[in-house]
Amino acid sequence: MDDQIKIVNRILKITLVLVIIIFIILAFTLKKLAAQETKVIKDLEQWTSIGLSKKINKHWKLSLDQEFRFTKDMSNFDVYFSDLGVDYNINKQFSLGANYRFYQNKNNDGIFKTQHRWSSDITYKEKIDRFTFAYRLRFQNKDEVFYTDNSDNNFYNLRNRLSINYNIKDFKFDPVFELETFRQIDDLNNSTLNKLRWTLGLEYSVKGIGDIKFFGRFDNELNQTYNKDTYILGVGYKFKF
Repeated sequence: MDDQIKIVNRILKITLVLVIIIFIILAFTLKKLAAQETKVIKDLEQWTSIGLSKKINKHWKLSLDQEFRFTKDMSNFDVYFSDLGVDYNINKQFSLGANYRFYQNKNNDGIFKTQHRWSSDITYKEKIDRFTFAYRLRFQNKDEVFYTDNSDNNFYNLRNRLSINYNIKDFKFDPVFELETFRQIDDLNNSTLNKLRWTLGLEYSVKGIGDIKFFGRFDNELNQTYNKDTYILGVGYKFKF
């Protein structure tokens, strides 16, 4: 029985690595094709977040995050939001999550406009030596009018994120790589891959204090009239207790 479990785990690990490789190749291909077809707008942004994470027991965890974003070459304070989340660990590999986000986004008139976002996700995580591989599938809704379908800006996204974290021996910071795709769903028969997100970062965990993360991110819009390429410098801190 133990041998069978080991074989299954090995197959899962190999499959996960292959999926990551294929995912990255497809993302590069889509980015290249999109760059050839449409005009591109570029911007530089800065994102800062601070949060709390409370472990209730071995299964349940609550989190609260606040984030601020500066756009237009980091000169304009345009976005801030509060994010409340709950996670349930099924076992060491699988977990479920749900989030609500109260979103404030400045419009063209310089006025902050309220939006609401709901999301639910499932995450699979696997450790191989000093590597940690993770895949997250997230379904999200974002609208301007609370809990109704009357908004002109009510849309749904299906997001797939792959991440690789490596623990360097005797080094305080762990490098992390993330690749995420965004697919906007208009209805059951119509969906469009509309963004790729690439992230390189460093994470530092301090027992009793929390996690600090520095990252560089590239958001690449796809299949738009004018695609936007956004370069992001970010820092985040989360206190865990």
